[in-house]
Amino acid sequence: MPELLRIIGLGLMATIVIVVLREQRAEWALLIRLGVGVALFLLLVPDLAKLLSSLIKLSELAQISGTYVALLLKVIGIAYLTMFVAHIAYDANEVGTGWRIELAGKVVILLLAVPLIASIAETILKFIPS
Repeated sequence: MPELLRIIGLGLMATIVIVVLREQRAEWALLIRLGVGVALFLLLVPDLAKLLSSLIKLSELAQISGTYVALLLKVIGIAYLTMFVAHIAYDANEVGTGWRIELAGKVVILLLAVPLIASIAETILKFIPS
């Protein structure tokens, strides 16, 4: 809970500073936005490590293949990372760049999913009489 309060406080203070600076010093507002984004991410790293550890333990209890868990974690990581970077582009008024970053992330996620989709298709085809 204290981490959440720090994140909320930092986000609120940064928002106020950015709104004030945006009119006079847009370049400073962008730099503060980037710095706060990195700081917020760094504040989340310990919680992300706990979450990762919990997911691995749950997958072991459920006897889920490590391959599938690794794929899921990669997909989640790519989705969050591309969203984070795309929003940085949007903040810099580079909407086209942000859109392309999101598109690239979606394509990479689909590429990662191809082996899983093929495995599911093979399993389904085994149950269909020929």
